[in-house]
Amino acid sequence: MSRLPHPASTTSRLSPLNRSRNTRSGQSIHVLDVTPHEIVALKPAGLASELPRDPAADSFVRRLEVQGFSDLRLVHRLDAPSCGLMLVARSAEAAAHYSQEIASRRWHKWYVAQVALPASKANQLVGAHKSYLKVDGAAARVVRAGGKPSFLDVTLAAPVPDVPDESHLLVQLHTGRLHQIRVMLAHRGAPLAGDIRYGGPSGRPIYLEHVILAARMFGSLEWRVWLAPRHPDRVRWAPALSDAVDAQVRALTTELNQERIQTPDVTL
Repeated sequence: MSRLPHPASTTSRLSPLNRSRNTRSGQSIHVLDVTPHEIVALKPAGLASELPRDPAADSFVRRLEVQGFSDLRLVHRLDAPSCGLMLVARSAEAAAHYSQEIASRRWHKWYVAQVALPASKANQLVGAHKSYLKVDGAAARVVRAGGKPSFLDVTLAAPVPDVPDESHLLVQLHTGRLHQIRVMLAHRGAPLAGDIRYGGPSGRPIYLEHVILAARMFGSLEWRVWLAPRHPDRVRWAPALSDAVDAQVRALTTELNQERIQTPDVTL
């Protein structure tokens, strides 16, 4: 039985990049993978995933349409300040498949978040976290009762190069609530730098990147792993973070290959 292909992209430890928000109307979306059923691409920071009330307005979906893709259906979203990997379905059948996969928590998702907390304190956040979240308008908050159960794991805390009072957290997201990473980390004393909505310091853009995604493809149910490439919205990472992301991709690929060996192939 064939093994999973290598991830679509690789991480980088190169010098700091220009953090311009990359939202000029008409700037092309970086597409990583295209099939008749789905697209995997990078959403720039500062750009809405979709604007259903004004489909012609500038958004991630609108730019893909301008690039020639049609009948696009979002099955998940990234907050406007966030950047990184997004999978977009290209048919109603594919959208139904991916929506069910997400509801069943089969997707594997990792993010890097820059928080306003030094690494010596951020290390105390490493571990599994559960909160109950309630949405009030355009914001979320942690509640003791009446909210939706929300889960994430912090797997690494690394210092931000040249920014001693901030850290990068590698976060595995198990549920996809509104602003989940932002509000759960803020509730634990680690708001994202620049996230004034949830108590973070002002004066810089938020850095929250979806860096790893693994999903079963529509039709074949073959696992694919995508790793976000270096791009203009990515800040400089410490070597420890680059190593952790690379190690996570290797471990995930091994795990999913083993699952394929143990599970008979199924065709929809």
